Amino acid sequence: MKRVYFIVNPHSGKGKYKQLEDKVGQYLDNTKFQHTIFYTRHRGHAVELVSQAVQEGADIVVAVGGDGTINEVARALVNTSVIMAIVPVGSGNGLAHHLHIPVSLKKSIYIINQTHVETIDTLSVNNHICVSMAGIGFDAIVAEQFDHTHKRGFLSYLKFILKTYFVFKPHHYIMQSPQIGSKEVKVLMISIANSSQWGYNVKISAKASLQDGKADICAVKKPPFLTLLGRVCLLLAGQLDKLKWAEQIYKVQECVLYEKNKALQSCHIDGDPIERQETIHVKVLPDSLHIITPRII
Repeated sequence: MKRVYFIVNPHSGKGKYKQLEDKVGQYLDNTKFQHTIFYTRHRGHAVELVSQAVQEGADIVVAVGGDGTINEVARALVNTSVIMAIVPVGSGNGLAHHLHIPVSLKKSIYIINQTHVETIDTLSVNNHICVSMAGIGFDAIVAEQFDHTHKRGFLSYLKFILKTYFVFKPHHYIMQSPQIGSKEVKVLMISIANSSQWGYNVKISAKASLQDGKADICAVKKPPFLTLLGRVCLLLAGQLDKLKWAEQIYKVQECVLYEKNKALQSCHIDGDPIERQETIHVKVLPDSLHIITPRII
């Protein structure tokens, strides 16, 4: 019988996690699994709980939360044989959407029962593990602001996007990589995509793959306000890259990014801000994480 540990972030989303214990009791296959549920108490606590679960012989560790919770769980599982699963109860749920994991507690638990496992790449971003998405510039500043509010959800996030849009000026960035050489760009932001989207089904790099051994470096220009609605529609449709003047995507195995004047830059990893950085060093960690998905990806 496999040992499954659920790591629950009670601050993710809007309280949906409160139903988890009942749903696990109802829908997890108890002929295959015995389970334990842990609740995080502070940022970084999930890493400690997963490390404890691994020491106790966990076969599967389930991240119950959003992309930040997934990131913490993954940190302790990268380059191990222990399998990660996801029950998405966060705000954006970017990685879950990319992997086609439903937000229904019942359906996501059934996917654990099926236990179809894929092996995916992760990224090292200044020695921080990134599973889905990192970035510098505009989206990183929005992430910093969103991190300080108690109001979650898309409307709260949208408020910070609009507030920041009008005051943020594009920056000159240098990108250096063995795959693309050295390039200078003046952009709103640079998104580092392992998966296709930030969350809320908003795709920044629709063709990004978790299994190609590459990160998609997406250099996004600031749109004039009158074209903003059209740009948002393209993002939602996963077609922003069709406007070559608006977004350029470079596939790399390793890359260094920095602001031309070497200023400290806001940076987020899987939606959570980290300490401001002068230089961002991105490296793909191929086939480094085992994860349960509903189908071949």
